[in-house]
Amino acid sequence: MMHPGVIWGLFGFWCPLVRLFGPSAAVPFGHDLTVPEALANTREDGMGALYREGTASLLNSMVNNRFPFTTQEVKDAFGAALNSGDDGAAAAQARLFKKANEGHVIRQN
Repeated sequence: MMHPGVIWGLFGFWCPLVRLFGPSAAVPFGHDLTVPEALANTREDGMGALYREGTASLLNSMVNNRFPFTTQEVKDAFGAALNSGDDGAAAAQARLFKKANEGHVIRQN
């Protein structure tokens, strides 16, 4: 949300998450959630956190080659947490993404 120009430059500001994470990304919110909506969602459960932090991690992975996860790793981890159907798994993945987004995870080569 701090750099809307980056979002626009990468894939258009109102890009739906299904275009980035696949069709299952629409399920928890019941519609084609956009990137800004995912970043600004106020759900307090694990899924809400997964969407906020996972979307931020995806953007970070696209613009920062020092980000600890590749874009594909973010997509895979997001999908695994989402498809688990377990709010605890979503929350755990969201916490890891949040640490990475805040610079508290070191890239393993």
